[in-house]
Amino acid sequence: MYTKFFGLNEKPFSITPDPRYLFMSERHGEALAHLVYGVTESGGFIQLTGEVGTGKTTL
Repeated sequence: MYTKFFGLNEKPFSITPDPRYLFMSERHGEALAHLVYGVTESGGFIQLTGEVGTGKTTL
């Protein structure tokens, strides 16, 4: 209904994050680098924390 009204090509809200809309800020890049390092170097337990809406799921 609102997609036609606003002239949208797709529904703007989804339960799952869409990586096409990821803004890789400096802090997101740093977090991703730590995650990749922990996984590739067998760094042990990794815990990613942050406030709601900060991009944890997208990373």
